[in-house]
Amino acid sequence: MIQRITPAGEEHAAFWNELAEEYQSETRITTSDFHFGPLLPGEQELALLPKELKGKLCLELGAGAGQNSIYLAGKGAQCTALDISENQLNHGRKLADAEGVAVEFVLADLDHLPELPEKYDLIHSAYGIPFSTHPEALIQHCADLLHPGGHMLFSMGHPVYAGEWLELDDDQGIFLQNYFHPHPDVREGESSAVQAMAYPLSEVVAWLRKAGLQLMDLREPASLPVDKMSQAEIDARVPYYSEAWAEQVNELSKFPVVAIFSATKL
Repeated sequence: MIQRITPAGEEHAAFWNELAEEYQSETRITTSDFHFGPLLPGEQELALLPKELKGKLCLELGAGAGQNSIYLAGKGAQCTALDISENQLNHGRKLADAEGVAVEFVLADLDHLPELPEKYDLIHSAYGIPFSTHPEALIQHCADLLHPGGHMLFSMGHPVYAGEWLELDDDQGIFLQNYFHPHPDVREGESSAVQAMAYPLSEVVAWLRKAGLQLMDLREPASLPVDKMSQAEIDARVPYYSEAWAEQVNELSKFPVVAIFSATKL
């Protein structure tokens, strides 16, 4: 596959390559369940994936180390995982080998995807699409890559969570200056920075419809109460967990950090 990296992609690659080791060591992302976002229930509770996965052709966008692709491969799916960070992909290759499953890991820029030889049954992304500078075009491209009847399942940053958490007198809540143009999720490394954008939910739904996709489900899950759960419960029910996210459980239990979209190609 011929790769082309945009200037934004180069910045993203630098950030995630720098962060990959720390991110993968400090964040527990299981391969025994499919995750959608931090501290959230996974597929075992949300049940959003197609019921039959064996033999299905699956494509993951912004995969990181591809834990979701590894989960799907363990169910018999044929999986390709795309990410901008070679360090993240290398971690995924080692993890897939350790799990004894086959996943094709491909270096790719979400804003300029390589030529892909397949049509897919499932395209999925856990908070990868918000890092694209052209998410509407990316969703259209994904629709073009799906078989008729194929599924697209992805999580986006929830615009409400883009607000600022405030404590006023004896009360707490989020101050959101502008729902229609929320502040970006900016992440800074030692020598690079990236940002992910949130969009009004109706805007994302409009993109799906324009792309010829039918919205089948929309979820805004609250975090699980990890501060009241045993470690065994966390391991069993929380596929994406870190101590840093656990410190925000109070906010995440009241406001959704992501919205999850499930759509089918007509």
